Amino acid sequence: MKDNERSSGSLHFRVEQLADGVYAAIHKDGGGAISNAGIVDLGNRILVFDTFLTPQAARDLKAAAEALTMKPVVLVVNSHCHNDHIWGNQVFKVQADILSTVATAEAIVSDGPGKYEWYRENTPQQLVELQASYDAAGDPRERSELSLWIAYYQHLTAAINELEVVPPNKTFDSRTAINGTARTAELIEYRKGHSSSDAILYLPQDSIVFMGDLLFIDSHPYLGDGDPDTLIENLREIQRIGAKIFVPGHGPVGAAADLPVLVEYVIACQEIVRGMIRGGIGKDAVDAVDVPERFASWQQVGFFRSNLRFLYGRLSEIPRD
Repeated sequence: MKDNERSSGSLHFRVEQLADGVYAAIHKDGGGAISNAGIVDLGNRILVFDTFLTPQAARDLKAAAEALTMKPVVLVVNSHCHNDHIWGNQVFKVQADILSTVATAEAIVSDGPGKYEWYRENTPQQLVELQASYDAAGDPRERSELSLWIAYYQHLTAAINELEVVPPNKTFDSRTAINGTARTAELIEYRKGHSSSDAILYLPQDSIVFMGDLLFIDSHPYLGDGDPDTLIENLREIQRIGAKIFVPGHGPVGAAADLPVLVEYVIACQEIVRGMIRGGIGKDAVDAVDVPERFASWQQVGFFRSNLRFLYGRLSEIPRD
């Protein structure tokens, strides 16, 4: 274990200390966190950034935050509306305010109940189908990828009867500062890069940014709910902040150099699809496209082909000269 890492005692995540009073909670494969989260001691209060997929993982996050800081969590920030970042909200709702952008709160209220119902109805069958695919798979890499999704649905199965969709009770628009006695946290909204609205948490005194899903490291991102060109613009703008430590929504803690890598990935996917369209190759052929060597070791390879299909639909609608 690295000197700057601490075990949380949770099967869902590990805790990595980034600065005095600042911690990243990094998802463990096989656990029910699925995404990453953050714990920030503002001095007079504790802030948690994102709450994971499941209440069981969120309970461990709450316990870890209070054990590390010896203070209760009184503020939760939801980076965006995707369920793997917000379905732990219910664990914090009694003692903490839950804060998001206006657009994220609206999306959770409007879309959250329908998404919950889909998972409640379909999770058992999804788990059966994934297990069958895992049993039939011969390639170790394919089995490894399937095991990630099996864990996802196993933990949802365990949680689904107690799970409730809890929307934020406080909102902000564009930008806001949270002033504490030890440090200030800045929340900055970026629209339509990954989802309808994504907020990053910037700690200027510590040169740390919690990125949510505007950044994936060593993992294929999910592009289908955003605008890839806007995502590229967002990443380039955030890099100009000049921070040193970047916590992605998925993957290990990284640095400023990881942002242009994701830009490179998005551009590479766009160029693959443009080449297909120019060559008259149909959308169904994306399943035969090899992952570029630069990204071949990344997790969640299934997102690579779903990203190509998404981009094919977008780029094929753009008039060509």
